[in-house]
Amino acid sequence: MDFIFRLGLIIKGIDSLFEVIGGILLTMPTKLSRYLLVISQHEAFRHHEALAGRLDHLAGMATMHPSMVEAVYLIVHGATKVVLIVAIARGFRWGYIGLMAVLSLFACIELVRAGTAREVVTGVLGLFDLAVVFVIYREYRSRFVLQPEPAG
Repeated sequence: MDFIFRLGLIIKGIDSLFEVIGGILLTMPTKLSRYLLVISQHEAFRHHEALAGRLDHLAGMATMHPSMVEAVYLIVHGATKVVLIVAIARGFRWGYIGLMAVLSLFACIELVRAGTAREVVTGVLGLFDLAVVFVIYREYRSRFVLQPEPAG
């Protein structure tokens, strides 16, 4: 279970860093568009027309519909999770509680969105977040709740 706990934190940490990077890129729609076009022209994508076409479409959308609200959301949401994951890595009790609260809240939002908009991927991500919350709770419980009080 310890391995699953650490793996879940690593995956959420990487995801959080990508959220922050994505949010920063959304504040610069022209640069984001240029990056997406460069990626779509890369040799790895030339043979996958559907994927390259999707990247080209995203590049066009980035400049047509820039949203600072989405950028700020991604930066704040990602940075919050990074701080909480670092707190857990350092053994702070508040990190466990905070990350469980944040992930639970957003898992509920993702599951409602998946149900109303029929977004399967969003639903799977919401379920993954709930699984990570469960693993964090077990680790929190074993570390802070079930340990005997020191004699003193």
